[in-house]
Amino acid sequence: MANTLAAYIREIWAPEVQEKAMKEMTALAMVKMVEMPDGDTFHRPYSSRVSTGSYTRNATSSGVSATSMTATDEYLTVDTIRYASFELERGDVKQAYYNLQNEYKEDAIYQLADVVDQTLFAEYSNATSDVDGGDISGGTDGQSILLTTSNFLDTLEAGKAKLAGQSVKNRGNWKLFVDEANYYKVIEKLMATSGFVNQDKTLKNGFKGKITDVEIYATQNLSNSVVSNHNTKHWILAAPGAVHFAMQEKSNMEVKELPQNTDGTVRLSDMFIFWQMYGKKTFEDGARKMVDIQIRY
Repeated sequence: MANTLAAYIREIWAPEVQEKAMKEMTALAMVKMVEMPDGDTFHRPYSSRVSTGSYTRNATSSGVSATSMTATDEYLTVDTIRYASFELERGDVKQAYYNLQNEYKEDAIYQLADVVDQTLFAEYSNATSDVDGGDISGGTDGQSILLTTSNFLDTLEAGKAKLAGQSVKNRGNWKLFVDEANYYKVIEKLMATSGFVNQDKTLKNGFKGKITDVEIYATQNLSNSVVSNHNTKHWILAAPGAVHFAMQEKSNMEVKELPQNTDGTVRLSDMFIFWQMYGKKTFEDGARKMVDIQIRY
């Protein structure tokens, strides 16, 4: 049976679904969006660096040598499709005390956004540099940092020094992504006692406020690993545009009316399918815009 709701869904539901999905994603604060209405590959080649030399005027042995330039083709591929789906019996919808469709829709959108967030934060592994215990006073090289209110600022400054050393300009828009447990146990307490202002009015996309000149975001979606036998969260300190992200199919919702059973009969229900198609890439210059900060938990 043809889906007679197709036009309605595309015009009314799709923008609402997309807006909700984007609001749920914290990692977008470090992302550069790539517009790809079609195609599956976004090419972004980079060149080798031009070298300098010394030249002596009026010396017959002094000359100018041109740098031999090379180019490397880096590219982003849109090759990931994720979906979330649920089915509602029409009788249940009719008799339900609350709006089942809206409740399950909200959860489906949240789950899809959560998966994308985790995928983007996993790009910490492509960062040019990291901060561990050896980069702060009292820490141990090669081990993750046991965070306290006393060493948080030292940890943050170590990360900023790494970005600066990688020639990343600080324009007051660097982002620090932290896990929620350490935010509430350590950072929020520090902000309250040290005069930093947290963001009470708008907690959009996990934004919690600024410490020094760095925006702080709290999220549950950071990657975990084991570093020197310690469970470790991988915080990310990044400049905008560290990771390129293309969402080609933006959290659409489709409805399949009266789904068929295996014997060809139909069920008196509707199947709701939310799906999106995307790709991500940390390019060569993006890797320099990101620092992996290893925090014990």
